[in-house]
Amino acid sequence: MMILELDYKIFVVFDKRYDLAAFRKVSKVVPGSYADELVERIYDCLFRYPRDVYDEYMKYYAIEYADFAMFLFWKYGIGKVTAVKIRDKTKNGGYIGYGRDSIGMFKDETFTAILNQILSKLGESPNENTD
Repeated sequence: MMILELDYKIFVVFDKRYDLAAFRKVSKVVPGSYADELVERIYDCLFRYPRDVYDEYMKYYAIEYADFAMFLFWKYGIGKVTAVKIRDKTKNGGYIGYGRDSIGMFKDETFTAILNQILSKLGESPNENTD
């Protein structure tokens, strides 16, 4: 997993796209509880609100940029080493999201602790160092 902050926007990279049911199942929250609402907000920040960057690339930019890593470098200003890592994740079905509404949540310790616990239970790798 990678979570990057780019110009006050969030850029997330996961091994795959998860659904809300998977998040709820591994978090073991009681349906309708405050914890359940928090898990749903975390999910929304990662998967519902951000746009799918790879899908955007394939629809609009694949002709202009022959390589997804170069697209990430030029369009989003992501370092070349990190862009290659991200490109390689897409080959195995990885999910790349980009949004602006949730960056503040990633600075909250409770949010990040819950997120890390959920993703660990889903088998997602810890946040990778980036260039």
